Amino acid sequence: MTKKLPRVAAVHDISGYGKCSLTVAIPLLSAAGIEVCPVVTATLSTNTLFPNFTFYDMTDHMRTCIAHWRKLGLRFESVYSGFLGSAEQIGLVMDLIRNFESGVSVVDPVMGDHGKVITTYTKEMCDKMADLVAVADVVTPNITEACLLMGRPYAGPSLDKAESEALCRGVKSGGAKNVVLTGVIRGDKLYNCVLEESGKYFESEIGLLDFNMHGTGDLFTSTLTAALVRGYTLADAVASAALFVRDAMVFSRDVEDVMERGVAFEPLLHKLHSGVYLG
Repeated sequence: MTKKLPRVAAVHDISGYGKCSLTVAIPLLSAAGIEVCPVVTATLSTNTLFPNFTFYDMTDHMRTCIAHWRKLGLRFESVYSGFLGSAEQIGLVMDLIRNFESGVSVVDPVMGDHGKVITTYTKEMCDKMADLVAVADVVTPNITEACLLMGRPYAGPSLDKAESEALCRGVKSGGAKNVVLTGVIRGDKLYNCVLEESGKYFESEIGLLDFNMHGTGDLFTSTLTAALVRGYTLADAVASAALFVRDAMVFSRDVEDVMERGVAFEPLLHKLHSGVYLG
């Protein structure tokens, strides 16, 4: 019998330094036994947290790449998008989801964090992101992004259960089938809040660490996507992703320059078992 390797179209930027986006998604999904077909949205010298980063918009290449794939008749088990470089790219990702994907579409509506919008994102891009979210099977906003999608002020990192559920339902009302709200803090716990297509709401908690580092959002959604593509439930995918991020952060604490480089997840990749992290 011919073996089939799951294939994901990963629509993200690539930064030369400061681990995020494709430098996280490609190794993570590959370690889970998934073929990655990258669609580069922008190239940057560093991620956007560094001053004076260079930024090159790849919209034109995306357009020709997707047109070529259409001629080849390619199909994917998932389309997984993150950081975008222009408003036009939102329509290109929607095209990928509608015409190339036969499995699960995952949209990380990358727009900002901690109440601030990414410097390369325009108001038009933030407004149009709701259109992309509307066609997603799973969307993974942080609190800042969920508030932007709903056109409301940033709510801060600490939401009670009722507030978290209301934010999830607000995002889902825009059309997304499943919503995973990330980064809710209550006391010494971190919560990822999930609203499923069925309307069921639940929260997945994990111990809160006393430090932060960049790259964790991309690591979370990449791990979640890997589990979904490999056939795990959304609940298992969320729990696996949260555990992997936490353990990678704990490992990273003593790694040289980690606060600049981003979370050092590579030494833990061998612990991904068919797409899920068991610790």
